[in-house]
Amino acid sequence: MQEDFIHYLWKFKKLSGIPLTTTDGVDLVIQSLGSHNFESGPDFFNARLKIGNQQWAGNVEMHVKASDWFLHGHDDDPAYDNVILHVVWQHDAEISTRDGIKIPVLEVSRFVPENLVMSYRKLFAHKNNQFINCEQDLPQVNEFKLNLWLEKLFINRLQQKSARIKHYLKQSNNDWEAAFFQLLARSFGTKTNADAFEQLAQSIDQATVRKLARDSFQLESALLGQSGLLDEKKEDRYYELCVKEYAFAKAKYQIQPSLTPMKFFRLRPANFPTVRISQLAMLYHRKPMLFAEVLLAVTKEDVYDLFEVKASKYWDDHHVFDKKTNDQPKRLTKAFIDLIIINCIVPIKFYYGQQMGKENTEELLALMDSVKAESNAVINGFKKLINVKSALTSQSLLQLKPNYCDRNKCLQCDVGVSLVRN
Repeated sequence: MQEDFIHYLWKFKKLSGIPLTTTDGVDLVIQSLGSHNFESGPDFFNARLKIGNQQWAGNVEMHVKASDWFLHGHDDDPAYDNVILHVVWQHDAEISTRDGIKIPVLEVSRFVPENLVMSYRKLFAHKNNQFINCEQDLPQVNEFKLNLWLEKLFINRLQQKSARIKHYLKQSNNDWEAAFFQLLARSFGTKTNADAFEQLAQSIDQATVRKLARDSFQLESALLGQSGLLDEKKEDRYYELCVKEYAFAKAKYQIQPSLTPMKFFRLRPANFPTVRISQLAMLYHRKPMLFAEVLLAVTKEDVYDLFEVKASKYWDDHHVFDKKTNDQPKRLTKAFIDLIIINCIVPIKFYYGQQMGKENTEELLALMDSVKAESNAVINGFKKLINVKSALTSQSLLQLKPNYCDRNKCLQCDVGVSLVRN
């Protein structure tokens, strides 16, 4: 038994219409449930109860065992002085306020319908190699209800991602172009080099980027130098030109290199930081005010057009300096641009809309719904249970699995609530 089940019984009025009594045998009528508190302090604020002939207004605290009151240290916490009812599954101890006033107790196990208990236990009946608690029942969940819940999860994911963008804006004195450059650079680094690319972007201010972007070679050399990729001695003409160009930019703009080294190990050549930095430089050479144009992009095709770019010609037959490969232009693929849409464009457009008071949620949901779902262990696990039709679904599931499924927060999940309710 978990405390969440008791919260569920209270919050969804599963005890309504049932004659209730306290453990002392006094009649109890719930007139108002109060508001659910998700921060520290009692579980429900400002409930209204009738206990016997007395009207009460105050807070309600819930535990599996009454003795958990002491285990959690509430007996010495003034935040619990206004608790008017202790709701428990098992009454194994008498509880009083710090002033010595006995707190009435509702032992819900005496009143909860048996079918709810059975549904709850079925949900949490763990089996070997189980992916999620509700995997047997999830395929039968109403699709409309499931999609509504997934959309809520996706919005919650965007709100969490907004914290990073807020940090970028604070660092750049509210320069949206600079914030976008940092978030985009992080996306270009992919998982392996995300932090290194982020610090690279932070090592050079946006005004300098715009000046250098007038010449793609100048910007590429500066970014390669700032990333530490020009620190070795190499017998390569293009490398030598980059070193010379970076030295000039470093002296002229007084820029200091990033300290986080770029990684190549276990990366596909297309994701080598040398190639990605060149693509980023060419992108900003073509679109120095890229964020302003991103704001106007509504569809996936609009974004594809904006990001139609390839690395500079040297990289047609190179992935690293001084080692030739087969001649093939290093273009940004649609699959890579999809990741940029997911991890950069949609989050920053969402936060921008919030800050500017411009509602754009439906536009962003439609954009995400047009992008192909990612493929990883979590998504592949869900694909065995439901139709993961787009990035909107996959991103929602990536929010669901670690925050609800893995933490057994089934009764804070709309799917879990619907299964227990049935």
